Amino acid sequence: MNKIINKILILSGVALGSMMQSCVSEAPFDGNAEGSLSICAEINSDVIKTRAENLNENTTLREQCVVYIESNKGVVRKFIGLDNIPTSPISLKQGHYIAEAWTGDSVSASFTSKFYRGKEEFEIAGQDNKSLLLKCNIANVITSVNQDALQLGLKNLEVTFSHSRGSLTFNEDNIPTEKGYFMMPNADTDLQYKVTGERSDGSVIEHTGVIEGVQRAHEYVMNISSENEDNILGGGLIKIKIEDIPVIEDTVNIFGRPTVLGEGYDIDEQIIGNPSAEPGSFNAFVDRIVYIRAYVDIYRVQLVAGQNFEGTSIDFSDFGNFTKLEDSAKRQLEDMGITLEEPVERFDAVTGIRMEEMRITFKKKFFDNLPLKDTEYQLEIMVRDDQNPSKSTTKVLRIANTDEAVEEKPTVETIDAPDPLTEPMAILAHSATLYGMLKDENATDYGIRYRKLGDEEWIDVPANKTRAGNLKYSVNLTGLEAGTVYEYKSFEPGYDKCEIKTFTTESYYTMPNASFEQWSTYSASTMLGTKNVTLPWSEGNKSASFWGSGNEGAATANMTLTDKSTDMKNSGMYSARLESKSALGMLAAGNIFVGEYVRTDGTNGVLSLGRTYNASHPSALKVWANYRPASGVSVKSEPEGGLPEGFAGGKDHAQIYVALTTEPVEIRTKSSDLKVFNANDPVVLAYGQVTWTDDFGPDGALQEIEIPITYYDRAKTAAAKYLVIVVSASKYGDYFSGASGSVMYLDDFELVYE
Repeated sequence: MNKIINKILILSGVALGSMMQSCVSEAPFDGNAEGSLSICAEINSDVIKTRAENLNENTTLREQCVVYIESNKGVVRKFIGLDNIPTSPISLKQGHYIAEAWTGDSVSASFTSKFYRGKEEFEIAGQDNKSLLLKCNIANVITSVNQDALQLGLKNLEVTFSHSRGSLTFNEDNIPTEKGYFMMPNADTDLQYKVTGERSDGSVIEHTGVIEGVQRAHEYVMNISSENEDNILGGGLIKIKIEDIPVIEDTVNIFGRPTVLGEGYDIDEQIIGNPSAEPGSFNAFVDRIVYIRAYVDIYRVQLVAGQNFEGTSIDFSDFGNFTKLEDSAKRQLEDMGITLEEPVERFDAVTGIRMEEMRITFKKKFFDNLPLKDTEYQLEIMVRDDQNPSKSTTKVLRIANTDEAVEEKPTVETIDAPDPLTEPMAILAHSATLYGMLKDENATDYGIRYRKLGDEEWIDVPANKTRAGNLKYSVNLTGLEAGTVYEYKSFEPGYDKCEIKTFTTESYYTMPNASFEQWSTYSASTMLGTKNVTLPWSEGNKSASFWGSGNEGAATANMTLTDKSTDMKNSGMYSARLESKSALGMLAAGNIFVGEYVRTDGTNGVLSLGRTYNASHPSALKVWANYRPASGVSVKSEPEGGLPEGFAGGKDHAQIYVALTTEPVEIRTKSSDLKVFNANDPVVLAYGQVTWTDDFGPDGALQEIEIPITYYDRAKTAAAKYLVIVVSASKYGDYFSGASGSVMYLDDFELVYE
């Protein structure tokens, strides 16, 4: 069995013993939290042949890695790039949480792109300081072909693995070296395969099959052998066997940059003292320890004194690397009031992974000997490790020893713009809710000032004075431009030095082929052979098309339900014409939807609704339409709750609905395995619909209709990833109920933003 090494490890926790208990900095989160989670380590990945390749790949994986922490209310923390995970504890309220992470490229089918995913659940109780080990394993289904197949004497041997959204072909050139990586669509549980080649007598072999119920993190190895070794060259049979090999996990450690912390203080805060001042006017200077940690060898530590050290005796330019100092240099530093500990080896208590740590102590003597200055001293501490010596972690000690040098503390503070993944409805196309923080609870006049990036004039907006038991306040901005970057900052009379931050309003989403000007065909296998299927897209690729329809299912009966038309249109050359038809006593509804017709199951369809979406929040869906229902409805089955009174034998009904969802939605029409769209499903964040029970629009012309979209409460904490639109000339077509001859025309879909 071949060993497959495919694991990423994200180490999260503070299980480093009492050594880390004193490494603290101020946590920038909710002060009412009852426990915390500390994340202090990085990432591991695939073993690659050379060190340079290893570093390059894992730098990318580390930068791409997304880590979420979710409660039952949705995402509460999100980090993009492991270098952006804070070293200080993350404050979390008491409760149950799920930590998820993923990285890599989620590609339908690839020989090179792999995707990794991990998930762990944990509890936070009062005063917990939780440790968490989150492992990201490969999420792909892996395929390969045993190279013994090349010894059978077959010419032009090709093996193709596929699912509904992609395929990979192995041939004589890549069978010995390649593996295929598949991300399975939600609607697919099986992989298809096809083997083709030529025997020595010129006869062609072709064999197809299905690998059922494939699982991620499993490799499916195709073994091709001869049924009769004596005859294979002359035309004997071949035998195919699929071997299912679970991926064997192994680890190579590739971590991010070193950590530099203040031991017992926040290294990012100004160090204040003045030995010549009256007692109590400043805190007296005390020893300050800088703690350094790396998960591989500490390669270089360097101190750089800023310009304000000119005229002092402090100069580190001749010292070079502080990890390799001679004894004489160490004595010089001790004379300045700086002592070093040699790097020492430790092992992480959670994982047993080796790391190095060291400490630099700046004595009271060092601070006391600095001449009084009316500006702060800045001393850079740069640390590099042996993993990637070209990248460093830099922290700055900022030292103030006069009143003039002490930084002015803000009375208000600007808070980062809401994260669209955790507060997705805070910033919309034309409005935004922003937050500031008061440093003085007695303040009475404060708010947010903003401007479009590049403008000179600021616009002041007073804050909402009602605060929820803390000093955080909110401001609502309106009249903004879509897809535009704005600057903003908190303000309060007498203080206008707050940090300027930015936010970007949502962009409009424009639907591909919304006017139905693009049409083509593709080939599909049916029970009656290969058929050409009409597709609303410029190329015959149903997986690439934004729109899908039930045409593939109807092709078995040589019917086309949805096609282009010049009869009625609002713009361009074409509109889409949907017509419900009957064949073999069964109704097939004229339909079109955002998504893909996956496959036909007997005489039933399996659909995947939804295409990836930009997470914006439209207020309505607008479309030009005309509908003429046929009479004489036939009913095969009914939905839960039954059909409208008088529907059977009466006029057909039509429906258009729109939804924003967190994932694609699978639809199955087979009665024994029925799955229809449910607007109350937790994956649905917003929904709107219109049902027509009679004619819509004037004879021979389209009429505009706007369908309002209503957002559920869960849309406040979850981002929409998929747009779903479904149109049917027979609303109950999923139940094969309706009237043949019902016709609808559609043109110019558009999302409306208030």
